Amino acid sequence: MEESKQQYSPIRQKMIKLMPLCILGFVLLFIGLSFIGTFFDVKVKIDGVKTYPSFTLGSTLFGGSFSGPTTAFFITTYLVFPLIACGAIFLGRKHKNFYVVAVLLFLLSGINAIVVRDIAANDLYVSSGYELGYEPHDIFFCYVLPIVAFFIAGLVALSIAASHTSISAIDITEIGVLIAMALVLNFVKIVQLGESGGSVNFQMLPLMILALRKGPLKGFIGAGIAYGLINCLADGYGIVTFPFDYLLGMGSVCVLGFFQPLIFGKDQNGYNIKGILFIVIGGILSTALRFVGGCTSSMIIYGYEIQAAMAYNVLYVSISGAIAIAALVAIYGPMIMVNKRFPVEK
Repeated sequence: MEESKQQYSPIRQKMIKLMPLCILGFVLLFIGLSFIGTFFDVKVKIDGVKTYPSFTLGSTLFGGSFSGPTTAFFITTYLVFPLIACGAIFLGRKHKNFYVVAVLLFLLSGINAIVVRDIAANDLYVSSGYELGYEPHDIFFCYVLPIVAFFIAGLVALSIAASHTSISAIDITEIGVLIAMALVLNFVKIVQLGESGGSVNFQMLPLMILALRKGPLKGFIGAGIAYGLINCLADGYGIVTFPFDYLLGMGSVCVLGFFQPLIFGKDQNGYNIKGILFIVIGGILSTALRFVGGCTSSMIIYGYEIQAAMAYNVLYVSISGAIAIAALVAIYGPMIMVNKRFPVEK
């Protein structure tokens, strides 16, 4: 991508430089508040009645009632993803593609925070027959604060990246054409899994081409935000499905954009093992991220257990991803020829 040539005033330049530090402080503050609120005075329900003993979620988290996977989920949601995202914010000052990493990690943290209570309740119920109950202040700290913090941080990271990037008329045209192709291919279904289920189709192919041509940032904006919203409205399953199935599910193709220099390098003159290898790696990572979004949607919106959500989504997400990757590999040679005439942005 080309750096924007626009000159900012000294005050605005200073604000832009200080913004990553503000994001770091903002996120750490809300992570701390989330820990305090989430791990304080969480009650246990026995037979539907709130009773004692009460327990501190923090003590059970670190060596208590929760299973290993649930403990890992908590730590990943509230510590690992946000801290890595904060690191990516600072790395983004030298390479703006890291801002996209921060956006995705903040969004994942926010999405995970929504399902924290359900996962904890299910784990405790399975292990002890107890149902996890929350007081109003627990709901505020466990849901409102972290979700707001993570999503605002993700949007700010996206705005910082966008402020360093220019979008030309050619960009808009090419993105629009590829989005239109994806929308048409979405209705050409190879396999339909039920009346309201996912389908196997070729929609991911134009979106992957979009990420390769325009890089991760514009790939996320075009595939996740623009196409995701249009596709969500066209499918008619409700706007509630947008964050997981569309913003994250479709926007996942931006991962492929990080491999752009390796796939369209100066030494690439046709089909070659290096380019094909990184297409496959990037495509698999992108498909895996879409799978995470689909599973999260199935658990939150449709009430699936995690095993059922994984079994359902793996059917069409993996097949659709494999088809798109195979098609992308097949047209890799012609894409290089097109790139020689119309170079991609670095």
